[in-house]
Amino acid sequence: MCRLVFIIGLLLHIGSTLAFLQGCIRGKSQLVAIWQQQATALQNDVSKASNSNIQLQRYTHKSFNLTYLYKEAAPGREKDRPIVLIHPVGIGLSSWFWKRLMDSYEDNPPIYAPDLIGCGIDHGADAWDPDTIGLFFPLSWVEGVETLINEIVIPEYRESQMLQLPSMFGFNRQPNQGNGCLVIAQGGLAPVGIMLAKRNPSTISNLMLTSPPTYEDVTTAVPTAELQRNYDFLRSPIFGNIAFKLLESRGLIKFFSNQFLFREECDEGWLDETERESVVAARTPVQAFNAGLLQHRSFEEDLKESLQPKLIVSGEGDKRAVDRQPYKEELDTCSLVTIPGLNVLPWESSNALVDLIKELGY
Repeated sequence: MCRLVFIIGLLLHIGSTLAFLQGCIRGKSQLVAIWQQQATALQNDVSKASNSNIQLQRYTHKSFNLTYLYKEAAPGREKDRPIVLIHPVGIGLSSWFWKRLMDSYEDNPPIYAPDLIGCGIDHGADAWDPDTIGLFFPLSWVEGVETLINEIVIPEYRESQMLQLPSMFGFNRQPNQGNGCLVIAQGGLAPVGIMLAKRNPSTISNLMLTSPPTYEDVTTAVPTAELQRNYDFLRSPIFGNIAFKLLESRGLIKFFSNQFLFREECDEGWLDETERESVVAARTPVQAFNAGLLQHRSFEEDLKESLQPKLIVSGEGDKRAVDRQPYKEELDTCSLVTIPGLNVLPWESSNALVDLIKELGY
């Protein structure tokens, strides 16, 4: 989702903003009430997710209780390499972003979609209070995903390899090529995927970036003073609070989704999911992301030093596609591809993305 810093500049010039706010602000539950409802929310989500074979699971990373969506492998694919999905960060977004892709992949290997720290409040994950616990971006999100990969994803994959039955000649069938998972990172969370690949060459075999920032943006650091100014504004109890209350309304979510994310109009399922996650406790990671904290440094070295094959996927309606050409020019093992859609390809064009995943051998 486009940066709040720029959006607010437009919104605050609307003369009727405050009056409009009164009409569109939905009542938000207080943080204490959120914790009281977590167990019920988790139970309800597990019930809803199970209808499509997607399960809601929990894991612990440091002091955080985190959640992730899991789709077990289709029959016959239990021993195949897993997929890890990194969701975008924005108003109302969490791992639910990947549900349509997970549903679309019927003959799938194991698929995991973690909620990044501070996200997935509707799933029952812990909120992040920056006044209590400090985080480093994107490192802290990377570390949270690494815990899932190292303690759950890879151990389950290796266990599946050990359970292979001997062949008629007394030898086990050889596992699929490579011994690592495919990581797919959406949009502005490309730095998380890039760092994961660089730091984990033995457990991550492929990296796919869908609608990532341009190569110039991902390799150019944003000045510290600008980041601090952005973050202070978004954390402001007056202007930042007004901005979030306005932008969390279903009407504006629909407006900005149609303007910047979807090639066609967004659907009601998209709006329902964003509305459920649009709670006060979920704002802090959005504030950090939209302030630009993930771009505090260049990731060019990470990209060039990681040896995994990389696939950059753009939507046909995305004007930034041409500016992603340097990924291929600068990196030794990188390919570019275009599929129908604009900026939320896993939701808009899930079947086309599944085809790309299969071409990578997953």
